Amino acid sequence: MNTDVLLPLRTTGSGVPLFCVHPLSGLGWCYAGLLPYLGRRPVHCLQARRRPARDLAAMVADYLATIRAAQPDGPYQLMGWSAGGSIAHAVACGLQRQGARVAFLALLDSFPSTGEEPRPVDSESDRLDLARTLATDLGTRARQDPGEDATRVLRRLARHSGLSERLLSELVDTALGTRAAVRRALPGTFHGDVLHLEAARESRGTLTPRAWERHIDGRLDVRRVDCRHVDMMRPGPLSVIGPILAAELSLVRDRTRIEPSQVRDRTRIEPSQVRDRPAPLVIQHGQR
Repeated sequence: MNTDVLLPLRTTGSGVPLFCVHPLSGLGWCYAGLLPYLGRRPVHCLQARRRPARDLAAMVADYLATIRAAQPDGPYQLMGWSAGGSIAHAVACGLQRQGARVAFLALLDSFPSTGEEPRPVDSESDRLDLARTLATDLGTRARQDPGEDATRVLRRLARHSGLSERLLSELVDTALGTRAAVRRALPGTFHGDVLHLEAARESRGTLTPRAWERHIDGRLDVRRVDCRHVDMMRPGPLSVIGPILAAELSLVRDRTRIEPSQVRDRTRIEPSQVRDRPAPLVIQHGQR
């Protein structure tokens, strides 16, 4: 499995590349299911380094350098699922501070941090939570066996995924560091419109995607997808999410042109597929 920081899912094709930021697991493979919906567009994923960044600012600086090495000039297009949405928002703000144009930003069931210091880590319960999250990101449904610990989850995941237990344990450590970094950081302000796709089968109390409005100088377009947070990258939800992203990216394409030399190395949606009304929503404990 490729664990490089830049994971190219498709390098050929035409148009502005889409950069997808990893969820809490640190891996970008979960976005591969989007490829059939995105035409010939190049798609790259940002993956977490095995040694967790000391804070979100350091992570963003690393990803900015990685993106600009692959695509030196804008416009840029970004998206992220769960914790990846918060990181994508921070990267988009960083690109704008550098004077670059960000033409597209999509957040998939992601919510802004309040900047609060993370609670003390309960090492075993947190590792178990993140081991199960990692199993989901790798396409394996984690069983909720009473009394099961993280070691057993990772051992079973190693058998199913073909990855070593050592690598999987390192990924869990990375996820712990990434979650702490994201939670400590207050979001900046993104100057532009943002698309938010919300998992409608979640109960989140008073927290809604509209919380992003404090961190966006532009229009927030909220769409609801009939799924759970953990299922957003599965085939059923992707059959709705993929066409939405394709349609919105095609609108950006109509306003944006990029030559292939600048890059290195409207699908129709039925109204019944998407509910536009935002509903009160909360980040699950383990938002990825």
